[in-house]
Amino acid sequence: MIWNILLAVAAFAFMEFVAWSNHKFVMHGFLWKWHADHHTNDHKKNASQTELYNPGFEKNDYFFLVYAIPAIILLIIGFYFSFPRLVALGIGISAYGFTYFMLHDVMVHQRLKIPFLIHPKSKYLQSVIEAHLAHHRGKNVHDFNNYGLLVFQRRFLKK
Repeated sequence: MIWNILLAVAAFAFMEFVAWSNHKFVMHGFLWKWHADHHTNDHKKNASQTELYNPGFEKNDYFFLVYAIPAIILLIIGFYFSFPRLVALGIGISAYGFTYFMLHDVMVHQRLKIPFLIHPKSKYLQSVIEAHLAHHRGKNVHDFNNYGLLVFQRRFLKK
């Protein structure tokens, strides 16, 4: 049981690396055509967090399927064949996906207006938002290196 919990936590943690590397090399690489609409309004001066996002569906939302389908497959196979380690992996990936959605889509870009999540009090959560917005509206070359979500450059915590 404890190993399955540790495996789920490890899968969650590993997904930050997966998200970072895919964002840098896939989304800003050969699948830019899916991700480009997520950056459409980056050039707008003084754009609000909600203005950085196009309302409704974006091609960028396809990436949800890229991550969700493997997690769903792991869960189905794990439950069907009673293989708890696959279930643990699926839970870890799914938990990261939920966390990513809540932070990125709800808190950063405010696609859903949930009042207590729009202006977090936590310094860490404020730093997550600041680092991601720097990726969209970079003021220097280092800002555009913010490809992760949960792990970011230390300087954002100091603000």
